[in-house]
Amino acid sequence: MNEAAPFLEISDLCVTRSGTIELDHLSLTLMAGDSVVVIGETGCGKEALLRALGGFPDRNEAISGTIRFAGHEPRHASRRLRPPVRTAYLPNPRSHPFAPQASVLSQLSRVVARKLNAPLASAREELRLALERFAGAPTPALLDCTPAQLDPVSMAWGLLAAAMAQTPEFVLADHAFADLGPIAVKALLHALNEERKRLGFTLLYITGGLQPTARLDARILVMRQGKIVEEGDAPRLMSGHAHAYTRTLYQAMPLLSLERPKRKTARGQPLLQVHGLMLRLPDPAEEHASRETLSFELRRGASLALVGEEGSGRRRLMRALLGLERAPAGRVVFDAVDLNILSEAMVERLRRRVAFITGTDEALDPRMSLWDTVDEPLRAHLDLSRDLVSGYREGALKRVGLASHNGRRIAGTLSAFDKRRLQVARAIVGAPLLTVVDEPLLGLDAFAQTIMREVLKDFRVTQGSAFLVITSDFTVAQALADDAMVFKAGKIVERGPIVDILREPKQPATRELIEAVTLGAPDLSQATASV
Repeated sequence: MNEAAPFLEISDLCVTRSGTIELDHLSLTLMAGDSVVVIGETGCGKEALLRALGGFPDRNEAISGTIRFAGHEPRHASRRLRPPVRTAYLPNPRSHPFAPQASVLSQLSRVVARKLNAPLASAREELRLALERFAGAPTPALLDCTPAQLDPVSMAWGLLAAAMAQTPEFVLADHAFADLGPIAVKALLHALNEERKRLGFTLLYITGGLQPTARLDARILVMRQGKIVEEGDAPRLMSGHAHAYTRTLYQAMPLLSLERPKRKTARGQPLLQVHGLMLRLPDPAEEHASRETLSFELRRGASLALVGEEGSGRRRLMRALLGLERAPAGRVVFDAVDLNILSEAMVERLRRRVAFITGTDEALDPRMSLWDTVDEPLRAHLDLSRDLVSGYREGALKRVGLASHNGRRIAGTLSAFDKRRLQVARAIVGAPLLTVVDEPLLGLDAFAQTIMREVLKDFRVTQGSAFLVITSDFTVAQALADDAMVFKAGKIVERGPIVDILREPKQPATRELIEAVTLGAPDLSQATASV
């Protein structure tokens, strides 16, 4: 192959779906070994570009234009053909890329065997060798389970190893590591970048966030409304001379602040008191190990972030605090009531004063309408007239920006952003004493994350609800809470006001979490990442 010749040439590519233009006469040239990151908000056209290049466009898409790979005849983009070069597809593990019944290891091995046209045993060996090159990746034995038994980070390592085992010439990464913990994202992006240098493949990575643009030594393409509006490297695009849309995109990324904030709400009497609580360990073999006990309180109107990676113990603590899981020792007092002395039915009644806002939308019934979703807490717990219910509902929907939506629309048809705002509207009408906010920004692009943070902050300030925030991202913690407890391997390694932790982190685990959301390029030293 002539190295001076372009690896990929895209000419006048157009994609239209249901009358909406997704790609508008796009032309692009990639050289062999190029690393390209395509960023933009949801619907900007980056997903349509990846589908067209991969040869798997949606059936209702109308496509025109030509795509040419080096050494091959140009092909019309409308002809749903696979690329003529060895191509590996790298999906997001949260996009459910696996069949639920078979083990992850067997599915990855079959993919490698099919791409290499090799026996299954040989493919499994190639997969094992690829996993061994990555520090922190799971062993093949750990991947030999169903997807439901495996955490998303381990699945991401498995998907990356399978892609690299194919010795690809072209890699299409579809939001590959979005919504994973910042520490894991940093490690995965570093591994992908090193593999690109080692194997020499061309990489096209689409994303709605900033971390890949800073960690992949990539050329960055900024897309909007189906067109490339700007391109360059991260320092140039972060400068004040960039396109107005690019500046807006980067300004949507959160920043860690070392300024001591004013208290957002007045703090009242203790709402949640924890005395000598011991967390239940997931491994029975560790039951007799020496463990620390936890004691702290959360006052009415106050906010506390539980910060740590997946498996660090944050959610085990949350479940113990809400009576969803009995702790081996200790007391939890909620609203002046000791949960240990209550029956399950009484704990359930007390839990009605708690709202949940999550990043997985599991709290929503996809079959219910917007109106019924917001009305449910009012009808279930309060004896209100229809007019009062309607008034509270409309006020809540207006506050989160959903008032213009058809109230009879089914929740399951909403975008991820609208589902998240609908959860907040339902929490508003419930007037909770405590709101548990569990990774609320998952699956959202940078603009949607910015709006969602503001919606949550407005809810906290105006409603006076105490906040318990579960996150692996210190930018989220600082946006929604005043104080934090940092978790590592089931233990709290640091606690205190968030600004004090950021100014002078005392533990390596804390410094690692902070560094993972702080981009390292000189012009980006104060910027943080949203993947």
